[in-house]
Amino acid sequence: MSWRNDVALFLGPRLAGYSAVDVEDLTTVELRSRELAVGHLEVYRAAAPGFSNAFLMLGAPQIGVRHSRRLAGLRKVTRQQWDTGQVWDDEIGVSASLAPKFPNISVPYGALVPEKLDNILGAGRHVACDASSHTFLREIPQCWLTGQAAGVAAALAAGTGQRPRDIAASVIQRELLRQGAYLSPSIEAAVRQPAAAE
Repeated sequence: MSWRNDVALFLGPRLAGYSAVDVEDLTTVELRSRELAVGHLEVYRAAAPGFSNAFLMLGAPQIGVRHSRRLAGLRKVTRQQWDTGQVWDDEIGVSASLAPKFPNISVPYGALVPEKLDNILGAGRHVACDASSHTFLREIPQCWLTGQAAGVAAALAAGTGQRPRDIAASVIQRELLRQGAYLSPSIEAAVRQPAAAE
């Protein structure tokens, strides 16, 4: 139910096996989803108490795509990492995991840096990860943390005339910490120690 007891919100249908970068597939999914929504309504009218006079009030203006292309990066967040709690030495942020039974997820700078392309960084839903990890790395807070890190790295690269892949992770981490970003305690301690000695 929603903000009113006479308005119900349904998310779906969810269709898989289509390409998010093929216009024919996107058109098929657009049409099929609307057909399924009407069918969903018919089932509820016939079988769900209180829905006999239900009608469609509003639908999404376009299909939302959850998974599409992801970067082939220097490093990759994978499902295996969820169990181990691995902290990357080039961590640029920490994501909450998908469930409380898993530790937080360390996101490496290498997940923003393409394997082969120079002078470009991937952030947001395009970071290098497997499909399981993409379920949460595509969410807004994770897009914030990867976007902030990509912006910091790009500014540092532009300011020094270096390629983003050549910027030391510790330099990026130091600036992220200065800006108030959260990094794993072991990374923060390692970054702050040399700074204190300088």
